[in-house]
Amino acid sequence: MDRLLAEAENAFTRDYSWFETTHRQQLETLDLPRELWQPLFKKISTNTLDIGNYVVFCETEDDSNNVDGGSKRLSEHRLCLAKDNLEEASDVFLVDHAWTTTVAKAANELNEIPELLDRMERLTGIYEPTGKVPSMPDTESLDATMSVNVPIVASQAGISEERARKLLCRTGGDIVEAIVLANDEISGMSDTQNDIQAKIIEQLSGGDGSGDEQVLEWSTRKYSCTQYSLDDGALPDAIDIRIPVPAYVTRSDVKFSVSQKHLSVLVLGNVVIDGDLHANISAEEATWTTDSGVLTITLVKKQPEYWPVAITGEHRISPAAHRKHILHVCNDLWRYFQGYDYVARSLDQQSLVKCTNWYIQDEVGLAIEHSDSPNMRSLPFIYLDKQGQMTPFNVVWPIQPITKGQVLSRDYCPRWLTDPEQRKGYLHAIFKSPTQFLLDAYKTLVEGWANVAKNAKGAVLTKSYVSDAQAKTVYIRDASAEVKNAVESAGLCLADSADTADIVFDSSTEIDGKPTSKHPLNSVFGSNEITVKALQAIVGAKEWLCPGFDMKSQICEFIGAALMDSNSWWLLSNDQTTQNIQSQAIFTSDWVAAVRHVDVGYTTAVKCAPPAIASNHLYVVEKRALLTPDDRLYIWSKNTWVYRHTIQMSEKNPEPYQALLAAEEVPKDTLAQLLAKQFGKGAFEKLNRDADVIVADIIRLMLGEGSSDGKNFGLFSFSFALGRHYDSVSPFLHHVKPVPFSKSFDGGSGNATIVPEVVAALSGSADPNCWKQIEN
Repeated sequence: MDRLLAEAENAFTRDYSWFETTHRQQLETLDLPRELWQPLFKKISTNTLDIGNYVVFCETEDDSNNVDGGSKRLSEHRLCLAKDNLEEASDVFLVDHAWTTTVAKAANELNEIPELLDRMERLTGIYEPTGKVPSMPDTESLDATMSVNVPIVASQAGISEERARKLLCRTGGDIVEAIVLANDEISGMSDTQNDIQAKIIEQLSGGDGSGDEQVLEWSTRKYSCTQYSLDDGALPDAIDIRIPVPAYVTRSDVKFSVSQKHLSVLVLGNVVIDGDLHANISAEEATWTTDSGVLTITLVKKQPEYWPVAITGEHRISPAAHRKHILHVCNDLWRYFQGYDYVARSLDQQSLVKCTNWYIQDEVGLAIEHSDSPNMRSLPFIYLDKQGQMTPFNVVWPIQPITKGQVLSRDYCPRWLTDPEQRKGYLHAIFKSPTQFLLDAYKTLVEGWANVAKNAKGAVLTKSYVSDAQAKTVYIRDASAEVKNAVESAGLCLADSADTADIVFDSSTEIDGKPTSKHPLNSVFGSNEITVKALQAIVGAKEWLCPGFDMKSQICEFIGAALMDSNSWWLLSNDQTTQNIQSQAIFTSDWVAAVRHVDVGYTTAVKCAPPAIASNHLYVVEKRALLTPDDRLYIWSKNTWVYRHTIQMSEKNPEPYQALLAAEEVPKDTLAQLLAKQFGKGAFEKLNRDADVIVADIIRLMLGEGSSDGKNFGLFSFSFALGRHYDSVSPFLHHVKPVPFSKSFDGGSGNATIVPEVVAALSGSADPNCWKQIEN
């Protein structure tokens, strides 16, 4: 027995050593006390989810833990300690995740797994309409708040107060629902149009579902049906039942049972169908297959006839309305989602991309309420077993003593978010609260931008080169073979080190007496977060500048801006990048989703200009500008780079949330033709001129703040989205980036030849066919 115990202890020691080595970085990031690491491993290895032995769901009338009168709970229950006192760091618990998904998969998973949709409906309180006439709201309670809510809905949705009042009456006073309805109307889905559409769908899919119609196709929440004739007879003698399932489902995941009057189908252990058929079938002729995420069941009827239903008691839905309902549920789930990053291969398998999984805790985890002075900490932890299988949990442990009967609480804000006002703004994305403080914060920021723009003074650009020295030798760190060939073809010599070169293309170093590509503006434009702050502080409010927000320090201001323009779209960027790992840009109209992305490193939100050419494409024009040590400014005129992002669409509107797909380069002549067709001849040329003026304005203003050292040069990329401005197309600045000269210098065609042209410009011999010098 002693030998067996010793072997078991040795095995545990080996396994724990492996666990600690594999998960040390995670454990240290969580700030989990070291003494809890081994207990955590024991519970993970034995799948011990024992928090239920220590707590109970409790009902309490104590609402002191509120946000301006709004609840700080995501659950209707609270979690209370049921046992004796729990000391600080005395134990650690695992909380399961009810659902882990990605944004690209979420809506499809809700559609494919009805039980999951049911669970999320119960969580959000958003249920699919049944077609019943809703009861009239309590007009007395509505009148008490109408005077406050009507102006809010009217201003945020851009509608009249009379219309806002009617929408609030329809939604029982729910401001968010009223704004959603107003936006639907603005986008072309008015009440009348919805009624007409519903009637058409009803006629095509089977009328009112009373069972008397002779229809061939219809849908329910769990499956769709098509009945038809096998031999082109007058009456249908067969019916297909199609069930959406996850793409990974195989035959072994399905349990199928059929008799002449009953059908039972289980997928992954979940009951999808278990009921009586409308009429008898030939059970021996029943078949089923799975293909591309669809389980298809084919039944042959005993007697050719129209079936009003496939399964007794089923309820029909409109597929279009059902999809809209699922998106509605998805949008509300951002209040509950938490996220963690992972690294995956890009679609072309050529690079690594940082992606995000979003999860919702189970009912126990959601019952831990928010507090600014919490007694528990709850953070995601990804367990990686020896086979490489990942299992996500939330790790929960007490961070202060808890007494029996005390409510458990955690801080819903990120740990780095300490400013009281910004915490209040972040929590507004989770819990309902008054919005005036957000609107006031945005108003104050806009007033500040206006003052900055009014008082901004730009520097004077240098007109001519004053030195006679000509550069002959250059050093380019990590230069590609293509760049090397271009440099040598231009008659320049490549130096083996920076010390022996006339010009140094290496932004990581600085050498006295030699121009180096380490301009001070590199540090300003090297981070979206810093760029946004710099543009706010130095440029201010400009018609051509898309408003940007630092999501670490301007959460309130951002929400205020989103509330003021409920139709706005935002581009989210993640500055927390790792070398050789890209981060996906997020394109969304959901400000709650934008705020929740703060948790996973998305630090800036830039407002997108309304698309100028097509709603399903985001066009970006890139201009490159060279700033010399003596403050001469050149804009590359030999080429204008044009990129196009494809926007994922739902019917005629963009999906409200999506990871922006990689851009494809488009010939500038293609864009010129599109613009000429829509805005007239010369539109592309005007766009180029306007962009050049904007680049010059930004550089002058930045130099006016002393952003130059007189020693180094920089090449910068200015990206402009194309937006409508009255009846023309205009460039709107999205972001600015330093252009590297190393082997990663891959921003489009013509990169190799630009290096010797930079050398010529720095030496005072800029080719007018390549560069356009900006003068005052």
